[in-house]
Amino acid sequence: MSSLRLRPLLAPALLLAAACREAPPPPTPSATPPPTAVAPRPTGPVKWGEIEGRVLLTGTPPQPSSAPTSATVASVCGDQAEDRSLVVGGEGALAHAVVSLQDGAGLPAPETPAAPPVLDQKQCHYEPPALAAMAGGELLLRNSDPLVHNVRAQAGTNRSVFNVAMPLEGMTLRRPLPAEPGTVQVRCDVHPWMRAVVRTFNHPYFTTTAPDGRFRMRVPEGAHTLVFWHDRLPETSRTVTVRAGETVQVDQTWGVEALRQVGSGR
Repeated sequence: MSSLRLRPLLAPALLLAAACREAPPPPTPSATPPPTAVAPRPTGPVKWGEIEGRVLLTGTPPQPSSAPTSATVASVCGDQAEDRSLVVGGEGALAHAVVSLQDGAGLPAPETPAAPPVLDQKQCHYEPPALAAMAGGELLLRNSDPLVHNVRAQAGTNRSVFNVAMPLEGMTLRRPLPAEPGTVQVRCDVHPWMRAVVRTFNHPYFTTTAPDGRFRMRVPEGAHTLVFWHDRLPETSRTVTVRAGETVQVDQTWGVEALRQVGSGR
């Protein structure tokens, strides 16, 4: 009889014990606060401005060196091939300098995609002798000579990128550029005086100067760092602020005393 009387009393006692059991302590806050969330980029329409300018070389530039060609190509290329690593026009206008935005990788895509880069072979020279391109993109190679050429590209410390023969006039090929931004040196083993350089970027905000040394670039409004590069001159930069609908003028001048030997640019 006593066991039957305890059963009704036992259930309420167990429920009361469960209700009075101490709740687990709240988790201890971490000693390191969580990282602050990065504010997302504005999703509204991008406002655009422009940067334009001129790149000059002051002083008397050295006479370009020349190399003898060969009898087999003289009818197409002449007896002498002039070095084109430094092309200076009237008033010291510096052609084929590369101008880019240092902060380009974090910017919205341009309104108009850039034309694919083309490296031509004309009269035993690479044309242009310097160009800019997207890292990891394609370089279009063209042979405009009725001669056999080859295109050997190297990056870094002589790391081979590609080496292709182009024996036919009018022949075109596409070859990928390294995924890592940098400088690609281009040579022709058949005609060793032929040289070119490709400067590559991880963004599309770059251009090269025209024969008159001028350049123009359309960019989102805001503060930007403009970088000037030439294979034979020290890299330099300028900070500019571009407002929507406005054009900012930025000129760059190097002196001839800053010139380096061919292929020594970083």
